[in-house]
Amino acid sequence: MRKHAVGAQISAVLLLLAVMLLFVPAVLGGCSNKELPVSTSFAIQGSTTKESGEHLELDLNVPVLSGFDAAKIIDGRIDKNIKKAKQEVEDAAKFLGEDGSTMKAGLTVGYLYSKSENIVSLWVMYANYTGGAHGLYWVEPYTFNTTTNEIYRFTDLFREGRASSAYVTEQILKRIQENPDLYFSSADETVKKYHEDYTYFVNGNQVVVIFSLYEIAPYAGGIQFFTFTAEELKDLLKPEIYNAIKNAKPVDTKGTILEY
Repeated sequence: MRKHAVGAQISAVLLLLAVMLLFVPAVLGGCSNKELPVSTSFAIQGSTTKESGEHLELDLNVPVLSGFDAAKIIDGRIDKNIKKAKQEVEDAAKFLGEDGSTMKAGLTVGYLYSKSENIVSLWVMYANYTGGAHGLYWVEPYTFNTTTNEIYRFTDLFREGRASSAYVTEQILKRIQENPDLYFSSADETVKKYHEDYTYFVNGNQVVVIFSLYEIAPYAGGIQFFTFTAEELKDLLKPEIYNAIKNAKPVDTKGTILEY
């Protein structure tokens, strides 16, 4: 039993390290906020924090936006989410210490972004370990316009909002039905509950809808991505969105949790 427990701990540590390696720092880009004044520039840089202790490991490369007015809003949202994720692993580290464990709780944060003219999609990527068989990983995307300061929800991309984005729902359900063994039996209902307003990012000339771990598929299936090209959505996207992204080249996501 002792050997089995030690083996399980070692396996968990190795898995955490493997997940953390998904984040090779790569600094290569909601609701509308049209009332904000127009700005003309965009910049992004990483703020790095590393911490290693007996029961805690942090490796945070956090994006800091500047040069346009909505940057403060997005930076605030990112900061809030980072603090929440950090607090979770700090609490786990405290528990592991009190429990006499040799394990470490950990959090890794990295980011990528894609810029197509004035449309930027920024993907903040997280991986953590707080105990148990394996860690978790997830992505929090932000898509915005650096000229108008709009922060786009999914439906904001389309000419007719939910009515236009209903096409995306149809296609997602179709793809699930083509491979039902890969998904939970409740996947269709989960998709429908979004009411066409999905979590997504824009990568070059692609609009990518994402579902987190365990949402519609088992852990082994990873994050689920449903990709739509600008050309496929040409008649549905707002002209300014389509024209900005139609010829853009996608950013390479190989080696990160955004590999799809």
